[in-house]
Amino acid sequence: MCNTPVDTYVHLPSPPLSPFRSCENGLIESFICNDMGIQYKDLKMMENVINSPIEYANTFVEPKQDELRTKFMNMKEEGVQVNGELVPYSYFVQKLHSLGNNVINKQTKDAVPLRVYESGKETFQDFWVHPIFLSLQSFQFYKLFEEIKKNNEQGIIEIEVPSLNAFPIVLYWIYTGNMTKLLEVAKINNSLCKGIIVTIQYLELDMSEIY
Repeated sequence: MCNTPVDTYVHLPSPPLSPFRSCENGLIESFICNDMGIQYKDLKMMENVINSPIEYANTFVEPKQDELRTKFMNMKEEGVQVNGELVPYSYFVQKLHSLGNNVINKQTKDAVPLRVYESGKETFQDFWVHPIFLSLQSFQFYKLFEEIKKNNEQGIIEIEVPSLNAFPIVLYWIYTGNMTKLLEVAKINNSLCKGIIVTIQYLELDMSEIY
């Protein structure tokens, strides 16, 4: 039984347990066409909770990533292509967040299997994820899915993150935009709070709005 926010988010169901019978439609088909990203003040609040400063590391950009990063930033500035039309990025993400609770870790026809490892360890956790949620909000996931599409790769997608325990909470935030829940966890567990922060930084979630 999950009694705390930590229990609730860390114990998201793995793919074999994910319900899917009522989620057969694609996410785009569900759309009816203020960003809700993490803000600097929220990170400062987390600093106060864990009683230590957060190191805001600048991201080193390899030359080969320049084109992808430019494409990603242009999408955020110019909008998301939907059925041949540009939809404002913040509006599109807000609509995704409104659907997030209904599809998180569920095997809809848009979902793909993701295996998440903790850096330097062999432990992992499996999830059903929707590329549209992850690639629109995280440059690291955007880059990953672009490489997969370019190479026409199939099967389970794999990624390493700094904190495996923190990833489900970050994933919940990506899907819902619910910062309140993120801060609830930060107040409960200092170690998990630090894991959330480094995972957000590693995935480059809303970097332009944090700094």
